[in-house]
Amino acid sequence: MPARNDPANSALHHSFHGMHDVIGGRLKIFTVETTVNGDSFLSAMGFLSKHEWEWNLADKVGFLGVRHGIRAMPPTVRRHVLNAIKAPYGVTGVNAGTPSAVHPVTLGNVHRQQVTQINGQADIGVFGVPYVGPYNVNSIMNPVLAMCMALGYLFNFYLNKPIVRQGGVGIFYHPLPNAFHPVHHPSYIDFFEEVLSVTTDPAQMEAKFEAEFAHDPWYIHLYRTSHAFHGVHPFYMWYWGAHAMQHLGDVIFVGANKKTADRLGFRAAPDLSSALEIASHTVGSSPSITCLHTPPITMADVR
Repeated sequence: MPARNDPANSALHHSFHGMHDVIGGRLKIFTVETTVNGDSFLSAMGFLSKHEWEWNLADKVGFLGVRHGIRAMPPTVRRHVLNAIKAPYGVTGVNAGTPSAVHPVTLGNVHRQQVTQINGQADIGVFGVPYVGPYNVNSIMNPVLAMCMALGYLFNFYLNKPIVRQGGVGIFYHPLPNAFHPVHHPSYIDFFEEVLSVTTDPAQMEAKFEAEFAHDPWYIHLYRTSHAFHGVHPFYMWYWGAHAMQHLGDVIFVGANKKTADRLGFRAAPDLSSALEIASHTVGSSPSITCLHTPPITMADVR
C-alpha cells in the first residue's frame, strides 16, 4: 500500500474515494475533521522535539536526567511513566462539510506544519522508533507493532517517494524485546510463534493463516468481551510494512534482541557503527544517509 500519506499516489486513498462515490450517491455525508500541532511533550521534556545541536544547557541536563532515570526503571514502570505523559496538543483547525470539500483543507493544514523538503533519496535511512503508537497505548509495543511503526508508519512519512532509494537500507532504533501484553494482544503471541516461524511473506501468511486467526472463536470472544484487539489484527499490522519490505534491500534494528529480529526476518546490530558496517554490503562503504528525526512528526517531500 505505497504512498498512503501521499493521497494522489495512494491506493488506500483511491479506495476511500471509491467508497465515497458509492455511499455518497445514496446518503448525505457530513464530515468533521480536526488537526493538531506537533507539541508532543510538556515543556520539561521539550528537548525531545528539538535537534540535538539546538539544545541549551537546560535541555542537556533534562536529557541526561530522563535517559538515566528511564534506564534505571523496570520495563513495566517505564511503560507506565511514558504512557502517563500527556501531549499538550493545540488545535490548528476544525473543518466541517462534505468529505470532498473538507479533506483538502485538512491536508493543507497538516502539510503546512509537517512537510520538509528533501533533495533526493539516500542510500540509508535512519529512524528512531517511538515508544507508543496507535495500538499500544497503556500497553506493550511488541515486536510486530514495532515493525509496523518502523516500516509501516515512519518509512511512509513521505510525499512523492521514500527518503531511501529502491534497494537501500533502513536502520531503525528499537530493542525489539520478546514481550507481549496477553490481554491486549493475545493473537500477536500466536502470530509471532506460529506464523512468523513459517513465513514472513505477506502473501503466504494471508493465504495460509489469516482465515484461521480471523474466525478463531476464542480470539473473537476476547475481542468482544475483553480488551483484546481482533485475532486478525497482527496480520494487517504486518501488511502495513509490506511496501517498505519490498522497497528496501536490507532492514537493520539497532539495539535489538537478535532472536526476535531473526524471527521477524531482519538484522540486529548493537550500535550504529555496526549497522553501517552491515549496510555497507548492500550500499557500499560511502553511502548517503538521511535521518528522520521523530518527534515531531515530519513529512519528507523528496524531490
